[in-house]
Amino acid sequence: MIRVQFAALLAAAALSCGCAGTFSGSASASVDVSADIQVPIAEMPPKYAAWVVEAEGYLAAVNAAYAMHTRATADLAAVLGVDANADAIAAFLRNAIQIETTMTCTPPSFNASVVADCRAEASARARGNASGGSASGAASAGISANCEARGSLSIEPGQCTFETTVTEHPILGDAARWATVQANMKVILQLSAANVHLDGRGAGINARGMELYAQSVTDLADDPTLALQLNNIQGELKKGADLVGAANEKQLAMNSDLSAMVGVINDQFPQMRASVEVR
Repeated sequence: MIRVQFAALLAAAALSCGCAGTFSGSASASVDVSADIQVPIAEMPPKYAAWVVEAEGYLAAVNAAYAMHTRATADLAAVLGVDANADAIAAFLRNAIQIETTMTCTPPSFNASVVADCRAEASARARGNASGGSASGAASAGISANCEARGSLSIEPGQCTFETTVTEHPILGDAARWATVQANMKVILQLSAANVHLDGRGAGINARGMELYAQSVTDLADDPTLALQLNNIQGELKKGADLVGAANEKQLAMNSDLSAMVGVINDQFPQMRASVEVR
């Protein structure tokens, strides 16, 4: 009966992880690093020990990242004077720098006599040797169009210049406040890079935990002397699955927040990413 209950709990944990893609807002689950699985690795068969090491590492990384995310979001919101959430911070940063570009062009230089001279010359040629003759109406219209084209080709285009107006929020000119804003934006970018490695891993870890639980039952049937050891391992698999499911919710919530803020930071301060990239 104990094993049936455990399997149901483990499956529920995995299902919650699998559906977490629609999760938004702050995670309500609390994952404490001190509650990580504890069974000594040396007492476990390798396939279980490997899962424990991965699960522990995932839990520790998510907790550390989430703590940094919480502090950076709170600090940014405080210095910017907005609500402590990703959307409010992103909106402020998006409006902190406004750039408006306009183009101003001067009129072209044009020699009006070019068209008149062209028409006079063309008309004279069109008359040929006929005294007092003139070009037909159709030819006259064509000649006129040709001369207008020559006139257009002879102009000296005017000059065009760009005028850019940049409006910055006063906070960007305040050295002390900008230092705090900059430091926490770098943390957000740093977390985004780390989150690439964490993103969506919890569901896979949970699924492998379920597979290992099923294998533990078979292992016990094959070797009854493993009873005590496998009972302990099963307990740790359950504990790990519950914790990984909660950690995955944290990771997904953080992923949503980071996406909102990182996009704006990259748009407004494109060179800043270089400050957190490992080369």
